[in-house]
Amino acid sequence: MSFGAGSLGLGSAINSLSQYQQSLQTAFGQASSGNRLTSAAIDPSGLAIYNALLTQSQGFDQGSQNVSDASNAINVAQGALSNTTDALQQLNNLAIQGSNDFLSAGDRQALQAQANQLVQQINTNASQVQFNGIQLNSGQFSGNTPAAPATATTTSNAILGNGGNLTANATATAGSQSGTISVQVVSTAPGAAGAQISFTDTATGVTTVVATVAAGSTTPVNGTNVTVGNFTTNDIGANATTQVVAATAGSANPTLNVQSGANAGAAVQVSLPNATAAGLGIQNIDLSSSASSTNAQGQIQTALANIATAGAQLGAQTNALQVDQDNNNVASVNLTASASSIGSASEASLAVELNSLQIQQQISIQTINSANTTFGYLNRFLNVAA
Repeated sequence: MSFGAGSLGLGSAINSLSQYQQSLQTAFGQASSGNRLTSAAIDPSGLAIYNALLTQSQGFDQGSQNVSDASNAINVAQGALSNTTDALQQLNNLAIQGSNDFLSAGDRQALQAQANQLVQQINTNASQVQFNGIQLNSGQFSGNTPAAPATATTTSNAILGNGGNLTANATATAGSQSGTISVQVVSTAPGAAGAQISFTDTATGVTTVVATVAAGSTTPVNGTNVTVGNFTTNDIGANATTQVVAATAGSANPTLNVQSGANAGAAVQVSLPNATAAGLGIQNIDLSSSASSTNAQGQIQTALANIATAGAQLGAQTNALQVDQDNNNVASVNLTASASSIGSASEASLAVELNSLQIQQQISIQTINSANTTFGYLNRFLNVAA
């Protein structure tokens, strides 16, 4: 007769030891990684929630990176617009200089050469400013541009002897052409005066005398109706200038799509300006005469206004993107904290658990050793007695 190691008490101790060793292995894994969820078996539903929260958090982080890229691109575009503004201001100075009948033909050739170079510089600036290979200010991503009606703005106007204005009214119509309308009171006969109206075409730079009209009359000038005041011979020499901008049909260019959040559809559309000479309406700057130089000033002032508007739009988009990035950062931090509360191991709890498991493991080992020793003595005793 003998007692084996498979007796009930010893088997229970061995099973307990195996369980303690498995628990210790799990606890050591949690302690070394800092992660409570080292296995799906530990907390299946908790692991699913943990992974979903981390996915959301990482999505917001990537959205922030997308926003950062878009903001950097807009900053590059804005920097290029500053250079374009500088070139336009130099062009304006040249146009003012060209509005001077004391200039010689050689002087005007020199002015025109400088103007042409500046226009070329503006085109080069628009075509070469890029971000990661994408042209920024060429107009290809300007988005939907609404149609605009024609405008007629009187930029300078003489006050007549009777207190009225030389150009009493200038009204643009759908058929108005871009250019500069000049009105000047001239002598038409001894003791008589008339208002000579001329038009400088922006597209061609050609100045044409349209008509010489009587006081108080209304005359169509290339689609714009011009009404002059009640002048007299005492007003001879008075002049007025009206800048006309033709109606635009608008465009439907694409924009740049930037996903700014963690979920599909959480995106913003970035539009970039058309800062080419054609887009700004200054591709045909003509300084060959005082009249054409005056017309050029109107073109350049309109271009400067458009650049200012484009810069403001870029700034507004930058602010909106910053708000998205701030929201993403807050969401990411909160989601990460929520995930951590589920998945992170508690060092204090693990320390207590490890200490308890190690003690229980040692007890189980001692129990098994004692049982083996006792069974050994009994077996030897029974064998001797037999």
